[in-house]
Amino acid sequence: MPSDTSLHGPSPSRLVEFEDLALRSHPHLRSALAAVEAARGEAVQARLYPNPVLSGGSPQAGGPDSQWYGFATQEFVTAGKLRLAQQAALRNVQKAEYELIRARFDVLTGVRHAYYELLVAQRRREIFKLLLDIATRSYRIGSELTEAGETSRTDVLFWSIEKDRSEVRYLNAAVAIEAGRRRLAAAIGLPRADIGRLDGNLFERLPDFNLKDLQESVVQANSKPRAAAARVAGAQWATERAVVQPIPNITLLGGYQRQVDLPPDDQGLVEMMVEVPLFNRNQGGIRAARAEIASARADLRRIELDLASETADTIQTFRIAQRQARWFEEYILPKARETVAVTQLLYGEGEVTFLNLLEAQRILNQTELDYVQSQEDRWAAAVEVANLLQLESFPPTAGSPAAEPDQEETEEGATVAEPAVEPLPPP
Repeated sequence: MPSDTSLHGPSPSRLVEFEDLALRSHPHLRSALAAVEAARGEAVQARLYPNPVLSGGSPQAGGPDSQWYGFATQEFVTAGKLRLAQQAALRNVQKAEYELIRARFDVLTGVRHAYYELLVAQRRREIFKLLLDIATRSYRIGSELTEAGETSRTDVLFWSIEKDRSEVRYLNAAVAIEAGRRRLAAAIGLPRADIGRLDGNLFERLPDFNLKDLQESVVQANSKPRAAAARVAGAQWATERAVVQPIPNITLLGGYQRQVDLPPDDQGLVEMMVEVPLFNRNQGGIRAARAEIASARADLRRIELDLASETADTIQTFRIAQRQARWFEEYILPKARETVAVTQLLYGEGEVTFLNLLEAQRILNQTELDYVQSQEDRWAAAVEVANLLQLESFPPTAGSPAAEPDQEETEEGATVAEPAVEPLPPP
């Protein structure tokens, strides 16, 4: 994985490019991968047999009665303790691997959130620019009308305030874009990377989801329950290991001793040592291991319930945002656009003032700004749905688990056209 903090070559603009960079660069994944390797090492170590012990010496090194000896000692592990210990350790390897999957989707979720936040910031700045143009033009026209005696000073002050507000919002939008670029760069693990304009469709259609099916799919697909299940299995193996702990290992000692004398005396020595489980039969260890099983099972159930609850909350947010965006698209924006069209017609006939026309246009742009906010909420919820389902590709499609066609969607696979702001007619 690259360790530099900058990009080489053209700046990426599509979500899939940023995801690829994050998966190759983010330290969170390197940390989780190292944890997997550490667990694998512990599993290897758990099965290794005790080393033999060699010893030698002389209780009397000189004279006719000097003695020399050498011994070898080996502990023999009984009752399959090493196998059981390794099986418990292998469950920790599984748990670490599932946590690596969790880390992967934590990184992807962070990139997706940052990407769509920046995409929304880009669109929002475009609308702020239009609002500023409208406010500036309104202020100029109002000033001209005031000088001609056709309107009051109050109207000019109103448009002056509106222009100042629009200008500061437009300037702050640039700050939001720059901060969004830095957040996206940090999300991919390259905080000094230069990021340009994003190329994404903020108004793309998303499928709906069946809540019950989605809850079941999340529990099956998400790595959190699987990591918890691995913990349960590890606790069960650890309990079996604790049960056989009182069965004593056998330690054998074999050696040779030579006494230098006339004649020399050669001796062979054999010794067997066994610990007698008279007082300590690992009662406390067995009790603790069984309690760990109960705790792990309860934790697994808690995680499943938490995911079900989180899924319900996420779908609630998603459906509300989805419907709000649809209503803006199908009802509110068309009305705002119709208002502008009618006002333009009435203005051409001299029945309304130019300020009325400008106000109608400002309302249209503000409505589009609210529409963009609903899109931001919709995409944020969609990212969380993908995080719960741990979807490799984003956005979700009709083929995603528990997905179903949008019941209010009129055309399958259609996308929402990006709303356009009509230019103002000349006064």
